[in-house]
Amino acid sequence: MLSSVKKIAVVCVSVLLAAALLGGAVRAAQTHALYANPVISWGVNPNTQERTPDPPDGSVTLLEKYDGFFVADTTEKKVYLTFDLGYEAGYTAAVLDILKQHGISAVFFLCGNYLKEEALINRMLSEGHAVGNHTDKHKDLPKLSEEAVRADICDFTAAYKTRFPSAPKMTLFRPPQGRFDEGSLKIAQACGLKTALWSIAIVDWGKTPIDAQASAKKIASRVHPGAVILLHITNSGTPEMLKLLLPELSQKGYQIGTPAEIG
Repeated sequence: MLSSVKKIAVVCVSVLLAAALLGGAVRAAQTHALYANPVISWGVNPNTQERTPDPPDGSVTLLEKYDGFFVADTTEKKVYLTFDLGYEAGYTAAVLDILKQHGISAVFFLCGNYLKEEALINRMLSEGHAVGNHTDKHKDLPKLSEEAVRADICDFTAAYKTRFPSAPKMTLFRPPQGRFDEGSLKIAQACGLKTALWSIAIVDWGKTPIDAQASAKKIASRVHPGAVILLHITNSGTPEMLKLLLPELSQKGYQIGTPAEIG
């Protein structure tokens, strides 16, 4: 009798152990599937031959699957100005003055913290610029849960609509730091947004003023048809650089396209 009880106990323990191992295997498979979702840290290889730069492997197919892009029409000598704004450093008004002087418009990708700058945003809208979604908290999206990604993207759009109810519909999204995976692109699309990356960028996001002349020449040397140019407005060098860049682009035969052409 005792022997039979021992056998039953051994069988029960074996079943429980197998179930635990199976559950662990399932969880491991789920974890593996989660991390198998490739994370792309956006960046391109610039050139000075007026050719579209090479993007990361496999990224364009993924972008296009969810209505994303990093260049516009490559058959036209047009470029598109975009600015990422996480906070106001005191130079945006100067940038808006320059854009207005030249009669051109741009896309301003804003974060939640920037929505308090109502006067500047109203000016952007009244002067024909577009406002894009740069997320609410500017977090590293691939590291977040699906729910957190949805909140960071969609909550910003909702907050923007609440503060600026008469503004045109927001249509463009740019992931913080250019880091994304398929999940974040899918959520952005579900929120009614197209992911807009870039084909030209410089290191301009610090508080130390950039070298305006060198920066303008660097961007002009990398220009190509359909270029989407990423800029930041965190130091006094950006307005000065724009004053030099815009005439250089014109001399090379390029026009500044409108947000409506890419949004």
